[in-house]
Amino acid sequence: MNRSVDLGRPPAQAGAPHAGRAPKAARRTGVALWIAVVAVLSIALAASLTAPDVAGMAIRRALVRSFGTPDVSVVVQSRPAPALWWGNIGVLSVTARSLHVGRLDVAAFEAILTRVAVDPGPLYGRRELAVRSVGSGVARVTVTADDLARLVGEHTMVKQVVVHLRPGTIMLDGTVAVLGTEFPASVDGHLVVRDARHLDLVVDRVTVMNGLPIPADVSSRLAAAMNPVLDVGQMPFGLRLTNVTIGEGVLTLQAVAGEAPAEGRAP
Repeated sequence: MNRSVDLGRPPAQAGAPHAGRAPKAARRTGVALWIAVVAVLSIALAASLTAPDVAGMAIRRALVRSFGTPDVSVVVQSRPAPALWWGNIGVLSVTARSLHVGRLDVAAFEAILTRVAVDPGPLYGRRELAVRSVGSGVARVTVTADDLARLVGEHTMVKQVVVHLRPGTIMLDGTVAVLGTEFPASVDGHLVVRDARHLDLVVDRVTVMNGLPIPADVSSRLAAAMNPVLDVGQMPFGLRLTNVTIGEGVLTLQAVAGEAPAEGRAP
C-alpha cells in the first residue's frame, strides 16, 4: 500500500537546481556587460573632455621654448576631440608677445591655422612641436622700428642705422656704402615682398646729411646692393610672407600657410 502511494508522487526533475541558477548567471553577465559599457563610455568622455586642454598645454609649452617667451596663448579645437591624441587638430589659434620668430625679434604674433597635423609622440612625450602639415592658415607679425633696425643693421651696406617708420614709408638714417665710398645718408622708401621670406626696399630718395640728394643712378645701385633688405628666416608652421604694411612705428607682416583661406586676411 505504501509503495502505491509513493509511486503516485511526481518524480523530481534532475535539472531543476541548474535551471534555477541560469537566470542568476544571465543577470550577472548583463550587469558585468553594463559596467563595462559604462566604463568604456566614461573613458571616452574623459578623453573627449581633456584632449583639448592637454593638447593646448603641450603645444603652448613647445611654443614657449621655440618662441623664447612665456607670453604665449594657445586654443585648440577638433571634432571629434579624441583625434587630438593622434595629432589631428581642427583649428589652432596662437597668440604671443615679445618673441623670436625666424630671424626677427617680434612684438606680437597672431595665427589661426586649420587642419594641422602634428607628430603626437614628441608633442605629448617631450613637449616638442613637429608639424607634419597645415591645411590653411593666416598670420600677422608685428615688428617695431628698433627690432627692425637690429636686423637691417646686419646688412653690410649700412652701418649704425636708425629706422623710422611712418605710414607707408620707411626711413633709414646711418652710414651707407656705395661704390666703395662710405657716407652718412638718409634713405626713404617703402617695402615690398620679394618671396616667402624676403622683403625688398624700394628706394624713393637718398639724401646726404646736409640735405642734398644723390643722383638717381646711385640710389638705384644702393637699392640693388641692399636687397633683399630683410630676411625673416624660417617662420613657424610653414608660414610664408604675402604682404607688408608700414604704420606709425610698426611694421606688420602678413603670412599664409598651406592653402590660404578665400578671404586671405590675417587675424
